[in-house]
Amino acid sequence: MTPKIRILDQNTANQIAAGEVVEKPASVVKELVENALDAGAVFIEIAIYEGGTEYIRVTDNGSGMSETDAKAAVLRHATSKIDSAEDLLRLSTLGFRGEALPSIASVAKFNLLTRTPDEEMAIALTIEGGKLLDCLPAGGSIGTTVTVEDLFYNVPARRKFLKTTGTEGRYIGDVVGKLALSRPDVRFLLTSNDKTVLHTTGSGKLAEAVSALYGKKVADELLGVSYENSGIKVEGYVGKPTLLKGSRQWQTLFINGRAVNNRMVSKAIDHAYQAQIPKAGFPFAVIDISLDPAAIDVNVHPQKSEVKFSDEGLVYRTVYHALVNALSKPLSAAEASHGFQAEKADDRGLLGAAGRFKGYGSEQQEIWKTQPQTFGQASISAFGTLGVAESSKTYLARPLQEVQETLEQQDKLSNATPIELTGTDEGVDMVWPLGQINRLFIVAQSERDLFLIDQHAAHERVLYDKLVRKQDNIPSQQFLVPLFLDLTPQEISLLEEHRKTFLELGVDAEAAGETTLRISSLPADVKDSEAEGFIGDILTMLGELKNIAPQDLRRKVLYFTACHGAIKAGEIMNMRQMKNLILDLFNTEHPFTCPHGRPCMVQITSEELYKMFKRT
Repeated sequence: MTPKIRILDQNTANQIAAGEVVEKPASVVKELVENALDAGAVFIEIAIYEGGTEYIRVTDNGSGMSETDAKAAVLRHATSKIDSAEDLLRLSTLGFRGEALPSIASVAKFNLLTRTPDEEMAIALTIEGGKLLDCLPAGGSIGTTVTVEDLFYNVPARRKFLKTTGTEGRYIGDVVGKLALSRPDVRFLLTSNDKTVLHTTGSGKLAEAVSALYGKKVADELLGVSYENSGIKVEGYVGKPTLLKGSRQWQTLFINGRAVNNRMVSKAIDHAYQAQIPKAGFPFAVIDISLDPAAIDVNVHPQKSEVKFSDEGLVYRTVYHALVNALSKPLSAAEASHGFQAEKADDRGLLGAAGRFKGYGSEQQEIWKTQPQTFGQASISAFGTLGVAESSKTYLARPLQEVQETLEQQDKLSNATPIELTGTDEGVDMVWPLGQINRLFIVAQSERDLFLIDQHAAHERVLYDKLVRKQDNIPSQQFLVPLFLDLTPQEISLLEEHRKTFLELGVDAEAAGETTLRISSLPADVKDSEAEGFIGDILTMLGELKNIAPQDLRRKVLYFTACHGAIKAGEIMNMRQMKNLILDLFNTEHPFTCPHGRPCMVQITSEELYKMFKRT
């Protein structure tokens, strides 16, 4: 009888392991760079071509390997990191399972060149498809160079699932960026198709690594984090509440120097910023949590990208308090009260409510001084929920001059000119604006009905319909002096990949350095001051969407364009502006919803009003 159970040959076993370890080119780079760090390297150079699908080279100046160790390193489960299972409870290295090199070598054309300080000659190993072809002496510097070519050349089914070379290159940039943040004492150089993508100084200063990766503008908006509790230490940087991103891509978490994901820690970050940022935004964070290796399990994921804690509650509380401490900078009473008049107050007064705000620096104080805010349970503002839900009373703070201007505007409401709209069965309908509520809602009326209009959503609908009608030739404004923005190398690469789409949208932008973008034109409806947010949101959307059809991509980009060009919540509108917006809205095909499907106008008929007042 033929046995059903068979022992797999080494090459097949290696390819199965490669399915866990080598998911894409970025996985290869991650494993090789982690090995270089474990070898004590202080300079690591990564060169890739065609997103790493055709060529990857990682060179380090670490300790190198002898011929014996080099031959053993390409065998399965060969490692210098652990000796027994007990060592798994005290891991202090990034790699430890001994599967990276043989797994990579089984699905690529692999070359290893390594030399120790004690040897005069290096050793060069050549492996193809998991088979050792050569092991010869060669010239080489102290350290190790690993070259990987034609990744997945012998596994075409896996190769066809790779993304575009630009996308795979950005994945590598993300991996190297996180490793550079984890080790600011190591100098990293990443080049793609002979173009420098990332270059850190290796000075040991995390702020300099952040600046190299995200730009100086981001680095200038950081708050230091340093907190220790019950043997758990939290260090790093978080962004001010105004430094937001549309996703968590700007949040980097390290556990004992290893870049990982952990939902519980992400929640701690969210809760620390709660009531300080809009619900749609994610704050910047680079955090390293140091604790006893025995208190975590890093071997719960094939790529070691997730960890488990023995006491998740303690870690959550420590991270939460670390961030709250970094964000806690109360406003002085004098700063909070300057230029405000309280329209309602209890025995604590307006200053009592304002004084409880934390985490706002001078920039946020200026915003606070110039924007009316509502405090209380029904707190709504353009900057998110900033209210304090401790009192059922409402506090409305406005600059004195603004209150006077509003009163003067209300005196003129009776002179508002009605808007003549399209004809109805009962004749021509007339609508005219009555005023504005909370700088967000427009109140208008016809002879029969009442209209409540969300000014931002309404203008967004108007602009979107205009863009759709003109999408083959969206009007743009050319700048006499170009605008310059600081972006990450990955964001600039993403923009260049989709440059045609940006040009069609009226955005003429190109790289002016590793982390600098030059903007020559923007859509006519987008203000200069909104350029960074506009482009940043589109890049975030492009980075998150996978395999989206061109027409769907274009539609979503038009959504962003309309959103950024629309009148914002919190902006005061005069009667003429309200009138024009209402006229434009009623001339669209879908006046009751914005492009995202949210309501932008509510119509209350006379019959509904009669029912409300029980007159039926």
